[in-house]
Amino acid sequence: MPDLTWFYFICFLSATVLWKDYNGTLEESLNRFEERIGIRTELPPEDEETGDPVPYYIPPTSEVDSTFILPDSLRKRE
Repeated sequence: MPDLTWFYFICFLSATVLWKDYNGTLEESLNRFEERIGIRTELPPEDEETGDPVPYYIPPTSEVDSTFILPDSLRKRE
């Protein structure tokens, strides 16, 4: 019979994450965990005067038409 310790651990961890997300406490729990192990990072605030977004956000360059995978009867007509 195989050892199912990891399977049950992952099931418990998944259920805990789903439960904490449902209750709205997942983010603060993850932040405390990150602080405990020393990897906590803060996002830089947006510049309130100029409205500059965070520096690592790259907006999309063009709109992507994803209707190419649809059958002809469901495609947008121009």
